[in-house]
Parts: sequence; structure tokens; C-alpha cells
Amino acid sequence: MSPLPRSPKPLVIEPTQAHIHTIIALHGQGSNGPEFAEELFEGKSSSNASLVDHFPECKWIFPSSPKRYSTLLQREMDGWFDVVSLTDPNRQEQRQVEGLGDSVAYILQIVNEEVQSIHPSNVVLLGFSQGCATAIHAFFAGQYRLGGFVGLNGWMPFREQLLQEAESCAGGLSLDLFYARTLRLGNVGLHDAESNATAPALLVHCADDELVDVELGKQMHDALMTLDVDVTFKKLASGGTWIPGPEGFDVIVDFLRHQAWM
Repeated sequence: MSPLPRSPKPLVIEPTQAHIHTIIALHGQGSNGPEFAEELFEGKSSSNASLVDHFPECKWIFPSSPKRYSTLLQREMDGWFDVVSLTDPNRQEQRQVEGLGDSVAYILQIVNEEVQSIHPSNVVLLGFSQGCATAIHAFFAGQYRLGGFVGLNGWMPFREQLLQEAESCAGGLSLDLFYARTLRLGNVGLHDAESNATAPALLVHCADDELVDVELGKQMHDALMTLDVDVTFKKLASGGTWIPGPEGFDVIVDFLRHQAWM
């Protein structure tokens, strides 16, 4: 898998048992793949087990974004795309197009390579914050019906445009047309069927997240519901900008075990 220009190769953590499942996990803005992996695997469920302990048959892929200028923070940093405001992510959305389109195409490349060795239904996309905002579009834009999607403290860029497209398509949502027109994606294996609308999705958001307001997560949930995705929204009382354990990790483990890979 070729990384995005100026970004390191993905961190790959191989399973400790026979390979059955793969999770492609996207970090948030200002982080990178190895940092996100370390933080994610430090979390423990109520059984005092990490995600690696719970899923020894799972391969983990942690891609890293390149460094790009952040209009919001006025400096260069690791990020999947530029965003002007997290209070109003719809503001100046055109600034997001280039980075988000490139990042989605990159994640789809990783997915396409991974499904050469395991069934697509055994692959899950996971994203935290801006990684969630990127992964949700890779989830919809790809040609394969995946095992599921996990979004942590995130939001959905171009949500209104996607819903408007869905409403205007009497014969159903044309995902390939939407992504070709909105994110300028082409030749990445797009489809014209809602293959991942039947895949389960889990959204987890902390009520006290001061960076990405929980209302943005709720808006994402409502949008996925409108698109007929089998989505579960779990609002956690505390945790701030991270995943509170063990409650948050119990939710993730339960979803992977009983919905994504049942």
C-alpha cells in the first residue's frame, strides 16, 4: 500500500492467531498512526482486556495522514483534510475537498488491497474525530460491503449535500456520482449501489467533548438513519475528547463481536 505523499507508511499490527478480521483505524487531527495505536490499545474493557486481547485474530492497520496546513489552528500539522471550524464544519467546505478526496482514495486503496486476502465482510473501518469524518466517506465510497463502521467523537463532512443528493434521486442514491462530483473521486472502484447501507455502524460520542460537539455526532447519526444505515448511537456522559474506559471499550467490543462480525 502506497502512503499519501509526504506521509509515512501505515503501521501494521499482525494478529497473534490465524488472520480472520482486519480493522483499518484512522487517527484524529494532530496525531498519527503509531500514536493512535498506542492510545487505542491502552484502553481496557470491563474485563481488563485491550482490543488486541479481545480480538487476537484481528490485523490492525493504522495509516498516517500527511502534514498539511490547518486553517483552524493556523499552522502545519498532521491532518486528513483542512477544516475552518469545528463549531460549524459546513463553513467553507470547499477547503476540505482536496484533502478529503485524496484521503478517502488512499483509504479505499488500503481496503482494496486488504480484501485480496480476506472477505470484505471481515473488514471494519474505524475513525476517531477527523479520522471518523474521513472514514465515513471511505465507508460509503468503496465498492465492497464491509463488516461495519465505528466512528468515535466524529462528524460527517458534506452531510447536507449527501442528504440532498439522496432526496433528489428518485431511483436511489448514486454514490459514485456524488463522490465523483463532490470529492472529485475517480478510478477508485466506486459503485452505484448502496452496498454499505446494509452494513452496521456504531457511533460513540462523549457528551463533554469540547472539540467536536456531541450534537455533530447526533447529526451524523440522523444522516445515516436517513440513508437507511443500521446505525447505533451511544452517547457517553464523560470522557472528553477520548474514549472513556471501560464503558466505551465495552461498547466497541460488543459491536464488533455481535454486529459487525456475528
